[in-house]
Amino acid sequence: MNGSKKLNNQFIGASQLSKMLFLFALGTAGLMVPTFVVAIAKQDAWISMAIAGPLNYIVLLLYLALAERFPGLTLAQYAEKLLGTWLGKALTLVYVCFFLLLSALVLRNIVDFLGLSVLPGTPNWVIAFTFMLVIVYGAYLGIETIARSGELLFGWTVLVIFIIMLLLTNQFEPKNFEPFVYEGWTRPFKGLYPILGFPLGEFVVMSAFFPFVKQADVGKLRKHLKLAAMFVGIFSVGISVLLLGVLGVDETRRSPFSIFDMAKTINVEDVIVRVEVTVAIVWVSTVFMKLMMSFYGATLLAAQMLNLKSYRPLIVPFTFVVVPLSIAVYRNSAHAEYFAMQIWTPFSLTIGVAIPMLLLLFAFITGKRTARSKGDMPVKASYEAPNDSPSGGKAQQSGAGQAGGATPS
Repeated sequence: MNGSKKLNNQFIGASQLSKMLFLFALGTAGLMVPTFVVAIAKQDAWISMAIAGPLNYIVLLLYLALAERFPGLTLAQYAEKLLGTWLGKALTLVYVCFFLLLSALVLRNIVDFLGLSVLPGTPNWVIAFTFMLVIVYGAYLGIETIARSGELLFGWTVLVIFIIMLLLTNQFEPKNFEPFVYEGWTRPFKGLYPILGFPLGEFVVMSAFFPFVKQADVGKLRKHLKLAAMFVGIFSVGISVLLLGVLGVDETRRSPFSIFDMAKTINVEDVIVRVEVTVAIVWVSTVFMKLMMSFYGATLLAAQMLNLKSYRPLIVPFTFVVVPLSIAVYRNSAHAEYFAMQIWTPFSLTIGVAIPMLLLLFAFITGKRTARSKGDMPVKASYEAPNDSPSGGKAQQSGAGQAGGATPS
């Protein structure tokens, strides 16, 4: 991109990105989406989740196709190549606003959860501001730190979910799934609707991270994305099956945080109890990753749109956008459900799927692309952290070794 400068380079592996994707998908969607899907598909909600798995992978392939056609460029950069400077910047502004709104919604989800279940009586703004301090620090450290956090949280999350599944098997009621597809396949497909809004439409956040993948791992990216989508599908189906089998349709529909309420039912000989606290910690961890990625993506794209030398000056101003917006975005749980189903889903699909499809189609029609060359990946003009970053020296050495002394950014 003209006028941009390559600063210190940070890199992540394809495996790290796939783990970040897994945590991103399970974020707010893992706790809240099953309730929305069950309200529509009832006991066939798990079928809706199973159908969504391949759709997630198809959407990820859309973003990957753009990344492969414009290697080393973020969404902000190839938007300008395709649409010209002013239209490209206008589209980038749309995505910056989308990422910030998504950050505010995710933050509001965690505020509601902690305020109702863990910290009752605590003012919403206190929870929001405290949680954002951690996000600000992570964004300041850069993408390598975010990716390492994702690796740690991934193992912990998978282990806890697996243990919870085992502890709940003795409460499982197969009759809760009867009658099977009693209204035909229409209802399971209708149950896809909330999933299309989140997390599927929100996966566009990943397009800000593809260019940071190490050059040696670029060829492995498709495989790792496929594995991540498969794991997301398996865990989503598993969670839905557990909710229906343990709580049933009616109780799952009534609960705003059904997984947390399901964990409250665990009691093994009065020894293993209060497991919901561990579930809360795991869910907060996944939300942390989703909020971190959305917020970081917003600062990165905005810095590139404004031709800034670093994304860091935008962290604090964007924080004072996200926190108040998270408080004001909706009034109560009833409004939240209306917003999620009637507003966010079509909006998210438009921004996250329809526009990228049009960009890819336009790229094919016009024949525009960026030739791949040594140093193109991970990213050009990454606007990453300066050389005083804790991982800066290591990243530069890694980049030099992988790109033959070039400065991939």
